[in-house]
Amino acid sequence: MFKRLRVRLTVVCALITSVILIGMAVSSFQISAYQLRQRADESFASDLSAVLSHLGSQRVLDHTWLSQTEAGGLLLCIEDAGRPLLYRGSWTAPFRQEVSDRVKQAALDRFGFDANKPPDTQLHPRTLSFSYADPSLGACHAAVASVPIPGGWVSLALVKPKAPEQAQTARLSWAFTGLSAAAVLLLSIFWWFFVKFAIRPVEESRRRQMEFVSAASHELRAPLAVIGTSASVMRRASPEQADRFAQTISQECSRMSRLVDDMLMLASADNSSWSVQKEETDLETLLLDAAEWFEPSAAEKQIRISVSLPEETLPRCRCDQQRIRQVLSILVDNAVSYAGEGGRVVLSAGWKRGWFSIRVADDGPGIPDAEKARVFDRFYRADKARSGREHYGLGLSIAREIAALHRGRLTAGDTPGGGATFTLSLPGGNPE
Repeated sequence: MFKRLRVRLTVVCALITSVILIGMAVSSFQISAYQLRQRADESFASDLSAVLSHLGSQRVLDHTWLSQTEAGGLLLCIEDAGRPLLYRGSWTAPFRQEVSDRVKQAALDRFGFDANKPPDTQLHPRTLSFSYADPSLGACHAAVASVPIPGGWVSLALVKPKAPEQAQTARLSWAFTGLSAAAVLLLSIFWWFFVKFAIRPVEESRRRQMEFVSAASHELRAPLAVIGTSASVMRRASPEQADRFAQTISQECSRMSRLVDDMLMLASADNSSWSVQKEETDLETLLLDAAEWFEPSAAEKQIRISVSLPEETLPRCRCDQQRIRQVLSILVDNAVSYAGEGGRVVLSAGWKRGWFSIRVADDGPGIPDAEKARVFDRFYRADKARSGREHYGLGLSIAREIAALHRGRLTAGDTPGGGATFTLSLPGGNPE
């Protein structure tokens, strides 16, 4: 399921980002191509202006200048009284004349401009610039003009092929295409790993949920089996035996009720529907009350419960008093269960650097280092052989959720000399 989800999310994210990226690339290419065409048009206009300016200011045309003009990729054909000026340039004279005739004819056919007519005045030339597709040169910038010169006028045809411009545009297109393809590939790879990282908490949550359901089903199956068996036997049992089976059914129902309450409490924590009612709380009193609550059950197992408090009175802690009582009940109950006969449980509290700490230590078998983090998992019990039927492995999970609700933390450690110590740390702010 998660593999298909990963593939689908990767495809969707890659498609969306690729469409945006390709759209931006196409827009950037169009802008760049437009600027390239604009520069080419401006360059041709500048070349035409330079030629017209030179013709208008010179009585004699230098062949060197004519050759240098064509060296820039231009084709320049000048006719004086219908006779072309001959010079060595980048093009042969016959080819130059053929192109000139075709350009002038195109100007006449398309725009009605006759370059073989003299200018209207002796001050300004008559010019026409346009795009032209030549059968030999392809797409070109073209201009025709009749230019006044000292002592007369000349006819001019100036042509510049767009092949270099088109080649540059093609290279730009391939560059944008290659970069876009590489970016799409890299984005796809990125999304593949990012989605894997993003859904990892969901996978973990799903795994834990399945484990939770499986463990809950297992825990519920045992009391249900006992209830079913007892109810079946009660029908043919004697009154004395029926009373005993009824008591068993009542006990198992109580166990199931506690289990369901714990499960509902954890479900509320998962849904973030828990709330806290914080008030100024005396932690020393809470510890003394917790020790008093469990003293009778501890005495039955010959376990001593003691409270160790600092010499200076602790500041009052702003917390949910009932929730913290619940945490203490869970921790002390576990400590009494694992301490063993003749053992000892010590409750202590302290204040340091803005944090309150409440510790519950026992001298039982302790918790292996490899299992210290797992003891807070739901339905997990470190010593399954010694866990009583009244413990489901949910208490520490609930205690940790309550600690997190107070922006605190609950950790497991070792008791010096053997045993386990659970430490509840609560933020204290700046109490007076």
